[in-house]
Amino acid sequence: MKRGNLLSIVLGFLIIGGILYFSASQFPTSITFREFGVGDISQLLTLLAMVSLFLERSLEVFINTWRRPGEEQIDAEIQNNERVIAEKTKLRSAKIEQSQTITASREETEDSRPAKKVREAVAVTNVPGETETVTAELDMEMEKLKENQQIRSAFKSQTRKFALWTALFFGLLISGVGVRSLDSLVEPVAQNSIRTDSIQMFVFRFLDTLLTGGLIAGGSDGIHKITQLATTYFEETRNGIKDRASSG
Repeated sequence: MKRGNLLSIVLGFLIIGGILYFSASQFPTSITFREFGVGDISQLLTLLAMVSLFLERSLEVFINTWRRPGEEQIDAEIQNNERVIAEKTKLRSAKIEQSQTITASREETEDSRPAKKVREAVAVTNVPGETETVTAELDMEMEKLKENQQIRSAFKSQTRKFALWTALFFGLLISGVGVRSLDSLVEPVAQNSIRTDSIQMFVFRFLDTLLTGGLIAGGSDGIHKITQLATTYFEETRNGIKDRASSG
């Protein structure tokens, strides 16, 4: 086992042990959740989905206003590269066809073999010289196209990265001002039994803010999938209870 992997394992055990010790010594009272059903979960996730949807559309407007012109400029350069490549490819094909036609014509008109070879050499060195020039220009244009495509990929990657970090920032900000998920599922009596200024309540709300902020930043589609999964789970659980009750 490598030394780096061993240190990572030891560090992981130390962190887990520290969390368990801190939980047992500082958080002796467990937080009690109230009874909730599929309607409560759906209502909560619908609220988070709406907030996430508003955030998505707002960020889309701001980011497109800022980044879209640059992306359109890169796309225009790529389209120009593709147009030039198509023209150079067509021109090269025409030059090759012209070279073959000239060579074939001279072979038909010349009976002497030595003279035929001389004229073939002339055909190969004159017209193909233009073909080589066009081929070099074509290769250069293809390199430009490849470079611009890489620039576009990097540009889009930076845009996605900026959008994700911005969404996470505003998601945490929205969650920090009070739009949380776990906090709404905790019994008010349980919250009152724990001092609001205690470390336990601080850590609970801190983690709740991180969790809810991440959900909001993840987008409305992800929350919608969670809603469908929760609804399916509750329905299957309810049906299973009914089946056991009827069979008993």
